[in-house]
Amino acid sequence: MFVPIAAGNQPWGTVEVYFKPVVSPGIWGWLEDPLIRLVAYMGCVGSIGYYLFLKRVLRQLDPSKVVPTRVRSALDALTEGLLILDDKQRIVLANEAFTRHIGRTSDALMGQYIEDLPWRNKDDMTARKLDSSPWREAYQDKQAKLGVLIDLQVSDDIRRTFVVNSAPVFNDKNRCQGVLTSLEDVTPLEQKKKELHYALEQLRETSDAIRHQNLELERLATTDPLTECLNRRSFFNQFEANWKQCNRHEHPLACLMVDIDFFKSINDTHGHAMGDEVLKGVAASLRQTVRLGDLVCRFGGEEFAVLLPHTNIDEAAVTGERLRVAIAALQFPSLSITASIGVSSKSLGANDAQAMLDQADKCLYVAKRNGRNQVVRFDNVPEDLIVDESKISRTKPTENAAKKTSEKEDSIPYRAVNALLGALACRHYPTAAHCRRVADLCVIAAESVMSMRECYLLEMAALLHDIGKVGIPDSILLKRGQLSIVEWEMMRQHEAIGAEILSASFANDTLQAIVENRQAFFAGNPQKPHLPTAENIPMGARILAVADAFDSMTHDSVYRSARSDTEAFEELRKCAGSQFDPQVVERFIQAVSARRRSSDDSLELRVSRDVACDIGSQIERLVNAIDKQDVDLLKALAARLKSTASQHGIDQITNQAAALEASVSDSSDAVDVLESAYELIELCRSTQRGYLSNMTLQSSK
Repeated sequence: MFVPIAAGNQPWGTVEVYFKPVVSPGIWGWLEDPLIRLVAYMGCVGSIGYYLFLKRVLRQLDPSKVVPTRVRSALDALTEGLLILDDKQRIVLANEAFTRHIGRTSDALMGQYIEDLPWRNKDDMTARKLDSSPWREAYQDKQAKLGVLIDLQVSDDIRRTFVVNSAPVFNDKNRCQGVLTSLEDVTPLEQKKKELHYALEQLRETSDAIRHQNLELERLATTDPLTECLNRRSFFNQFEANWKQCNRHEHPLACLMVDIDFFKSINDTHGHAMGDEVLKGVAASLRQTVRLGDLVCRFGGEEFAVLLPHTNIDEAAVTGERLRVAIAALQFPSLSITASIGVSSKSLGANDAQAMLDQADKCLYVAKRNGRNQVVRFDNVPEDLIVDESKISRTKPTENAAKKTSEKEDSIPYRAVNALLGALACRHYPTAAHCRRVADLCVIAAESVMSMRECYLLEMAALLHDIGKVGIPDSILLKRGQLSIVEWEMMRQHEAIGAEILSASFANDTLQAIVENRQAFFAGNPQKPHLPTAENIPMGARILAVADAFDSMTHDSVYRSARSDTEAFEELRKCAGSQFDPQVVERFIQAVSARRRSSDDSLELRVSRDVACDIGSQIERLVNAIDKQDVDLLKALAARLKSTASQHGIDQITNQAAALEASVSDSSDAVDVLESAYELIELCRSTQRGYLSNMTLQSSK
């Protein structure tokens, strides 16, 4: 639009007015139309929604329409779970085994991302998801991932463990289109593995307790229960070891024999309870006065032996005087005591450990004969001194005995005797225990009538008097019922077998004479007329015969029940004069009766100690066999423990050992075997604890 402008009558200018079109020309004007915009907006939004809807629908398609029925049936027949995943790690097929494992239906799993399932790292109890998964790695690396252990939290209280194997699936163009994953449920196996690990840990913890108990039992087995000093046989064992070591390195070695003066008067006047207190006090004084490494042994009733390694005769004499002063300083209610001490040294001509003890014992005799309460050393004793034991309440040796002890015979190493006794214990533990008890009884009865060497020989003979039973068949030796006549004849052969063993092991006529003549009757044995009679029977054999008969009568056997001590004493007296030496019988009864009055030194307690120690050593070996997974050794140890418990009437251990033996023989589950072994070990430990508790109770009394 143009509007002219005039100045007067003349044209001056023009005003031009321009209007923009409401709608742009062309396509842009069409797009600016609101209706067109509305249609375009609705089309875009509808397309996106339709795409998402179709995507959801396609995820829920039933794979059975694609997978043939026969193929799906074959996959469902598999016992292990099977999943087929697409390239997005979505489940497109799950067989029935997997759905049973996790408690979900196949329809619920279709189209679900496998990562959405509550997978957990093995043994990780938190809610944290997997750090990496085998199916993802198989897809990414285009390689199979095998044997991966993964947990699946099925519910709050159920967790399953699977061994997962994943392999990529390729198309014709070698392009990875998905993953085939198999899942083997090993939850029961893992549970057994955990139980096995727990059981092994329990056994390892138990083994420490067993070793501690065995150490305590070993201490009790090697010590005198009243005085807590070494007992005789433990002392012999360590004495021989020290003797050999000193010979090898040419070190000095000395020993002392300590005897409480007039001890019998203490028992008679003040009672055996006071006598026990005196023994405890003297023993404590000896242990506190000697050096660390010196050995203190209760050698007899009131006699103690002290071994001093790396000590010459002069130093030993000084130690003896120090001990004498310490004992004299002891104070007891209404009495004081003294002691006589004999001292000897390896340098004074002793050929073996027993000879050195004999020298110290000879010095002890001199000290008593010269007024007591003094120390006598062997180099101050006249060589021609004749020890008259009868002057100090010991009988004078017979000419035959004196002649035999003067003859040179080979010494009897205690370790060799102990080894033979151990072999007997493996064959038949009750017989070995019987031999130990008989040896204890012989020592008690012979302390006042024999010299130290004679007493030692008698003790060794008693330990070995039934050694021939190692050659008796198990069918006879382990028979629980009565023996037939033929079996008795075979059983009697053990005497000849024992004689052969002793002859081959020790060149000692005195030892063999004691063992061979223990069957001799004082008035003559009609069945064995070749054996000596009366005083011609060696004294050791007479004592052994009485001790053997007494122990047999006071303990149960397959053919008779145990008698009381009183009944056994009466039977010994009935047979005195015919079968047994009357004087030996009376002396034996007096000595044993006096010792039995002290409950702390009860021989029955020693039997229990032997049983507890034997069971303790066996269960320690049992734990080691389990730890090493030695099935054959475990079976053998279970059988031996069953035999030991059966012989001693411990029915619970017998039954449990039989159950363990059966479970090992049947190749049962490892956890079941361990549980059976653990129950057996606990039963054995309770036996040990019972014995230790009784010992503690008696010590407190």
